[in-house]
Amino acid sequence: MDLKAKKWLVFIMCVFLLAALFLVARNESARFAKKMGLEPHNIHVSDASKPCLECHKRKGVAPKMIEQWENSLHAAKGIDCIQCHKAEKSDFDAFTCPESNILVAQFPTPKDCAKCHKEEVQQFTESKHAFPFWLYANADRAVFEPIVGTHHGCEECHQITNFWPDGSVGECDACHPKHTFSIAVARQPETCGECHIGPDHPHIELYLESKHGNIFKSKRHKMDLNYRSSDSKPIPIEVPVCTTCHMDAVPGVKATHNVSARLAWESQAPWSFRTVWFEEKLGDWQAKRKRMTSVCLNCHGRKFVDMYMLNADLTNLQYNEIRRAFVYWSKKFNKEGITHRIKLGDKFYSNPVINGWDEKPEHLMYDSWHHEGRRFRHGAEMMGADYTNWHGVWELQHNLMEMIEYGAQHGDEEAKQIAENTSPTKFMTYKIYDVPGNEWGIGTEKYKTPVLYKLIPDYWEKVKANVEAAYQNGMLSKEQWELWLERYNNRDHYLGTKYPDNEIFKAYKERFKKDMKNLKEKAIGLKLPTPAPYTEIH
Repeated sequence: MDLKAKKWLVFIMCVFLLAALFLVARNESARFAKKMGLEPHNIHVSDASKPCLECHKRKGVAPKMIEQWENSLHAAKGIDCIQCHKAEKSDFDAFTCPESNILVAQFPTPKDCAKCHKEEVQQFTESKHAFPFWLYANADRAVFEPIVGTHHGCEECHQITNFWPDGSVGECDACHPKHTFSIAVARQPETCGECHIGPDHPHIELYLESKHGNIFKSKRHKMDLNYRSSDSKPIPIEVPVCTTCHMDAVPGVKATHNVSARLAWESQAPWSFRTVWFEEKLGDWQAKRKRMTSVCLNCHGRKFVDMYMLNADLTNLQYNEIRRAFVYWSKKFNKEGITHRIKLGDKFYSNPVINGWDEKPEHLMYDSWHHEGRRFRHGAEMMGADYTNWHGVWELQHNLMEMIEYGAQHGDEEAKQIAENTSPTKFMTYKIYDVPGNEWGIGTEKYKTPVLYKLIPDYWEKVKANVEAAYQNGMLSKEQWELWLERYNNRDHYLGTKYPDNEIFKAYKERFKKDMKNLKEKAIGLKLPTPAPYTEIH
């Protein structure tokens, strides 16, 4: 082959290579567009909306907004500017677009969306997403923060609860991005994480810490979140995202925009209590729990699901007892004059549970509900082990002891006795819940450090009485009580006490002795020859 022929061959191969790269890029772009709900389609524009699009393009006013709409399912179905932005003169947000005589609505509200999405808007309106959160905490922002700081703080997320002059509530584009209204974007865990994040409700962190989140991160590039869920079809993705559990249809459970329809607890509140939210329509807490467990059972076995839920429920009940201790000390300090009423304007606020803000015990109490208490409860509900423990109950324990020590330093005798006590039971000034074993079965007591098991007389009998009282008060179901009793009656199995010692554990104990010997000799016992600089300078 002569040189000229070789050059032509290289040229042809380059052309083929470039064509192949172009096809791969186009296919990947199409695949990504499909995942994000941006499949190519014909665009239908009404005569009424054509001036809007032409003017925005000509003047360069938010041209990306038009591009987003063009890639939406709305555009494919002929839902254009006027359908969403149509206005009457009496509308609160009506204005005439500059250089035109077109009257438009500046803020499409859920009332506008309800023209096509009536059921979804109704479901949302009946959810805790639409609930005015400040009914729980009516003074925290006004006391702790400059109000201007809340506009792009609290209100940035709680705009989802905005009450509009047209009588509707909410903000659909809090989840569905403006103008594309992509289902795939709404399903992204990070979309929920725009608001469900941070010290008071770290749900995105909880999810990403869990096995669910770990699998999602490793497989997300293969997942198409732009799907229509159906209660008769299998879940089309390998691992749940937020909407899978709380909103999407799964076999046996209908899709809903009411994120409260599957929640059995009000565990964001100062006290955990079984939900009665729209129970006339959604059923009682057990009906809501059944919906959630039906989702779980698509991937997990019944025994695991039931035991996991029982542990999460006992965590909520345990939080209430810790909360009860905070309420006790707060009221006691207020009565004894250790803490004081505060005055805002002409009105005194003496309720330390909600409205005490000016002294350290009130701050501790608030954080122990709004921050640590939520992390403790929600971590247990969402497989977030670190948030249940170190960011949750560990911090709660610190807060409670700090509150007691504050009382001791300010003359409360009962607090002083507790603060000076050297027993580890001093950290448990509240009544306790527990369950033998864990979600996976045997949780071997003998290989742990069961201080409370040893120190508290009749430990399991006391716990049994507490769990039974919770059941009799309607906080646990009959099935949960029977499950707990089965664990209790066979606790020698679930605690591992009936089985011989594990030989590997015994061998590790010997290795640990060697570790400790090395620690004492090489680290603790090491003495350097030079003095510390401070001793010389001083």
